[in-house]
Amino acid sequence: MNVLLFTDSGIDDTFALIYALRHPQINLIGVVAGYGNVQRDRTIRNTQYVLSLLGQENIPIISGASRPILGDEPVYYPYVHGVEGFGTIIPQQQPKDLYNFSNVITLLTQSSTPVTIVNIGRLTSLSVAFLLHPEILSLVQNIYIMGGAFLVPGNVTPYAEANFFADPTSASIVFNHSSPLSVRLFPLNVTHKAIFTPDIVQTITQKMEESVGQFLVSTFQYYYTFYQRQRPNLYGAPLHDLVAMNAVVNPHLFSSIQRNVQIIDTSPLGKGISIADFRDRPIIDPSKNDFSFIALDMDYQRFIQDVYLTFSS
Repeated sequence: MNVLLFTDSGIDDTFALIYALRHPQINLIGVVAGYGNVQRDRTIRNTQYVLSLLGQENIPIISGASRPILGDEPVYYPYVHGVEGFGTIIPQQQPKDLYNFSNVITLLTQSSTPVTIVNIGRLTSLSVAFLLHPEILSLVQNIYIMGGAFLVPGNVTPYAEANFFADPTSASIVFNHSSPLSVRLFPLNVTHKAIFTPDIVQTITQKMEESVGQFLVSTFQYYYTFYQRQRPNLYGAPLHDLVAMNAVVNPHLFSSIQRNVQIIDTSPLGKGISIADFRDRPIIDPSKNDFSFIALDMDYQRFIQDVYLTFSS
């Protein structure tokens, strides 16, 4: 399966990237690195570092967006991923040549099969790609998105999840320009269940190359420490972005519903809130572009087992 990844390379993004690089059914054709967890130049550097660490420097990196689509100044959360995006680790990576953003459409058109897009960061780069190249949807099989929260607390406001809150306009563009049912959405409802502990990370990395394993253990510790301060009753830390990547090859591990999805982008108090009709008799319109799959639950034990097998391969 050919996959194009849109990311803002922080800690859980990196677990997702390494999962994609190691899974035998995923052929990563490129990475679009934009602002999000940290500034764009750092997400690009972080992506280069991980690809180099795993000997995959041949995978093209495309420079993504540097700020939200309306030009707002990005807000960063260094206490979650660290100032550099990797906790206390500062990658010593020499910049390499990047691909121009127009290469998004080039990668899609050159693919021998329809591509699966996985977006685990802000949706700005993907929305710009849709606006510049509306023909993208004819070249894309599915779009997997980590974002949103439905009837559960948000993680940057009481109601909104970070990827949608950071650029709700772009989130709305993506949903309203996608084909019905092409979007598979993985909100906090399900990603908060993907709990990892330091012991689990030690176990899943024990058969990896020492440099890769130590890197993941170290970065996760920073992320875990944040969650222990933020949510002391949580026994671990959820690797949100890994969920969306895992679902690409393991759809059977997730239960979902089909609903029209809307993102609030005009209200200061409601910025970034994701909305769907969760009533017993919902009003839905399957013909609208925003009709999407929303994952709500997962088989946690089989999820962890699959991650262990993939990282051990």
